[in-house]
Amino acid sequence: GKLDPFWLKAGFIFILVGYGTKMGLAPMHTWLPDAHSEAPSPVSALLSGVLLNCAYLGIFKTNKIMHAAGLGDFSGTILICFGLASIIAAATFIIKQLEYKRLLAYSSVENMGIIAFGTGVGGLGAYGAMICLIHHSLIKSSLFLSSGNILHGYASRAIESVGLLSRRMPKTFLAFFSGFVGISGFPPFGIFLGELLIVIAAF
Repeated sequence: GKLDPFWLKAGFIFILVGYGTKMGLAPMHTWLPDAHSEAPSPVSALLSGVLLNCAYLGIFKTNKIMHAAGLGDFSGTILICFGLASIIAAATFIIKQLEYKRLLAYSSVENMGIIAFGTGVGGLGAYGAMICLIHHSLIKSSLFLSSGNILHGYASRAIESVGLLSRRMPKTFLAFFSGFVGISGFPPFGIFLGELLIVIAAF
């Protein structure tokens, strides 16, 4: 509470831009689809499952400092704006994606937007954001590793080239399909619970 509000606000903005770039928040997200889609699948799994979440923790801890200094409304509003921008940007680009690894990458941008939004809302929303964070880490890692199997089996990243997956690679199909259901926010997966808490908190 004794810290200078001006420098706290400036510091939060710099930290948000720095960690937000690593986290993949719009409009600093442009590196993420290229890196995640082109990297080998185990690296993509690490990038999406570990790197993004570690960057978020930096923002989360700084946001707690802002709340302790009585500037929670300032940091919360900025996080909500960046979160909504990320959700809208990801939803816009996902529609026209022709490669499944880029699709997963934009899904990460959207999930990070939801997490930032929940943190900005605070309270129950921040709890929901942490649930989304944990489940995103596990599910997205599984999806990228499964996509590596698909790439190895079909030698193509194009969605239209990957047909009859359930017949050719049934185990990979099961893992990939389950991951997609989970990351899409269907019940009873954790992403659904986290998003539900964020929506309740927002209202």
